[in-house]
Amino acid sequence: MKKGILITVAVSALLVYASSCYNNKEDVLSLPKVSFRSEVVPIVTAGACGCHNNGQGARAVQFSHADTIFYDAILSRVSLFQTWVNGGTHPGGGVIDFSSNERLIIKRWIDQGASDDAAGSCTVVGTPTYNANILAIYTTTCKGPTCHGGLGPVLDYNKMVADKTTISTIMNSSGTSGHPGGTLSLSSCTINIFKDWIAQGQPQ
Repeated sequence: MKKGILITVAVSALLVYASSCYNNKEDVLSLPKVSFRSEVVPIVTAGACGCHNNGQGARAVQFSHADTIFYDAILSRVSLFQTWVNGGTHPGGGVIDFSSNERLIIKRWIDQGASDDAAGSCTVVGTPTYNANILAIYTTTCKGPTCHGGLGPVLDYNKMVADKTTISTIMNSSGTSGHPGGTLSLSSCTINIFKDWIAQGQPQ
């Protein structure tokens, strides 16, 4: 009898302990959010991704050139990164691979939504305007030594308004046609902001 009581008490104590451990899971903080700009971008603009930078790979989509980082080109390839870091291989073939830590960072970033953490990068309050929304995209995505402002023409507000038809074609094709300089790699964020800006009359 005494032995039975002790066993009952021990089992009850174990159940209370187990249930308290389970409830405490709510107090465990989630892993910090991975930064696209400060953690993911440095990985894909160096090391294993060398062919995608500074014109080193003629057939590789460029992620950066000199001091310009083409954020849209990186963001538009999330699905390829996802396959790669979840057991796949480099989309272009070869033995190129991320380190285990780099793979983990990119996987976590994708699992957390693969978002761009630049301030307001895909958040438009009200009507998008050239000064508040389009200019920032142009500066970080289109300008560069081999792009607009370098080998390509400078695009200001008046030029973009005049080129409305060309820009619409580019955005409606997700960058696959319409651009005089060839195919573009555009994120859905950039495409949607440009489409909305054009639909609202291209306000400055």
